[in-house]
Amino acid sequence: MNNETLLHIGGRLKIAPKNIRLLKADINYTEVHLDDGRTIISSITLGILEKRLQEFSFFRPNRSVVINLDYVVGFEESSAQIKMENNEIFKISCRRAKHFYDISKPKISGTFMIER
Repeated sequence: MNNETLLHIGGRLKIAPKNIRLLKADINYTEVHLDDGRTIISSITLGILEKRLQEFSFFRPNRSVVINLDYVVGFEESSAQIKMENNEIFKISCRRAKHFYDISKPKISGTFMIER
């Protein structure tokens, strides 16, 4: 059996944190987006799942999303936006921007430009 840590996300479902790309709030539910393209709806709130993921490489850029930093490919400092591997872009709230820059510098290789 694999000794990898699994995250309980509701019911009998447990997932390895490395397989989670991001979590999105949906009122009192959470959409769990996986690296294989699947999306799972969990009745556990985003805040609770965020606490369970604290020891892993996750960051909450705003009130509605928690992202896995391993899937971030860049950020644009002037507009405070994060770009994920699948080209999704998320805004970083003003109060969380400095913390993101501090923790992401060793992980993220550069910036990107948003096409307008």
